[in-house]
Amino acid sequence: MKKAILSTAIAMILFVGTAQAGCEEPVDPPALPDGATASETQMLDAQKSVKDYVFAMNEYLACLAPEGKPGEVDVESYNKSAERMEEFLASFNMQLRVFKSRW
Repeated sequence: MKKAILSTAIAMILFVGTAQAGCEEPVDPPALPDGATASETQMLDAQKSVKDYVFAMNEYLACLAPEGKPGEVDVESYNKSAERMEEFLASFNMQLRVFKSRW
């Protein structure tokens, strides 16, 4: 019985390490159009790409921080990725404001 519990515990520890190791950060964020010259179609395409990227990043961040397991978070990767996403979103919002100011 003790061997079974120990084996299960070891398997769980190995699985958690493998799960975090399996977290794959999305590729670089999509290129953003220049809001000063972009067409409406380009901005709408960019918006879809941004939404897809944010969805993928949120999946990645959730993988790095398993719910209910605060001791198993890769804090450095999590913070770096969250900051990268925030900076990207700020850039998109700036280009969107520039685009909207043209109308």
